[in-house]
Amino acid sequence: MQINGKVHCFFEQSGTFKREFIKLGIPAEDYDIQNNFGETDHVVDIFDHIEREYDKTIQDKTRQDKTRRYSTI
Repeated sequence: MQINGKVHCFFEQSGTFKREFIKLGIPAEDYDIQNNFGETDHVVDIFDHIEREYDKTIQDKTRQDKTRRYSTI
């Protein structure tokens, strides 16, 4: 398998995977909520982002359903 570009590692053990990719000569970055070892590239609460986007998706879907329901009347 060939990987072109950069690998982005998320969640638990992301730093471990990032280091292994780098050992293989593949550029990598990791994202985590904590930076306990001072090696995390991007400190971010990914679950918060997922939850907010999920909520927006549900709201959009609800709006579309209401629009569809009333537009047939």
